[in-house]
Amino acid sequence: MPDDLAVLIVEDDFRVAQIHEGFVADAPGFTVVGTAHTAASGLEMVEHLEPDLVLLDIYLPDAKGTDVLADLRAMQPVDCFVVTAARDIATVKRCLDLGVLHYLIKPF
Repeated sequence: MPDDLAVLIVEDDFRVAQIHEGFVADAPGFTVVGTAHTAASGLEMVEHLEPDLVLLDIYLPDAKGTDVLADLRAMQPVDCFVVTAARDIATVKRCLDLGVLHYLIKPF
């Protein structure tokens, strides 16, 4: 729908990505516009799809989500929610410093 917020999911685990897709599909006003399973494909998809919101994991096969966040801040403004199993204070603080809106620890 044209008024929906466009959501990009960046999650390496296919099953978890499908769960995120289901949550987004059930939320009125939100639409999944893409799913990336690596940092590189996530950054490429942000550039091409210009989502309103990124659901981002920290543990990706080719880079850390904190690196993705830093790259996103240099590219264009996009809101990010981190959804990850990473619970160490340095990672949480780095994400908050990079302007992440919410930090959710899996499993939730």
